Amino acid sequence: MPAGTKLIIPTISVPPVPGRASKPGKVVKIKQHRELARIIISVGVRLRGTPYRLGAGPYPRSRAFDCSSFVRYVFGRCGIALPRSSRQQAAMGRFVRQSAVQPGDLVFFRRDGCSGNGIGHAGVDIGKGYMLHTYASPAGVTITRWRSPYWLRRYVTARRIL
Repeated sequence: MPAGTKLIIPTISVPPVPGRASKPGKVVKIKQHRELARIIISVGVRLRGTPYRLGAGPYPRSRAFDCSSFVRYVFGRCGIALPRSSRQQAAMGRFVRQSAVQPGDLVFFRRDGCSGNGIGHAGVDIGKGYMLHTYASPAGVTITRWRSPYWLRRYVTARRIL
């Protein structure tokens, strides 16, 4: 992660394990990738139908998203700061093989009409080959199968931020 990137990892209190010596009331911090992914996806699903607008300003003032502002917003609601553009977002976190993508991972695609690996679109994997993203067609925040031929031809990379 680039220097200066803000990442907040939620914590939970875990009761001591029986038979192990521990101080009473001790708080154990653990990463909660699955739980945080579920919350991020839930935030995004509630925004389904929000209009798409290329270059959309900050939500909710703009009342619209483009793909990278949507990703930035849903992660930001969970305390994870991401850059504004999908190209910058694709440089965050850790590389994930396409076969290992999990809910909450970011998936990146090249734009229509672009050759090579120029990132032009981002979405959040929600499991079973589907992503939550915003796109001009169908209009607005929607759920789409990213493991379809259309998106797989445009697939560039996936990143794990959580």
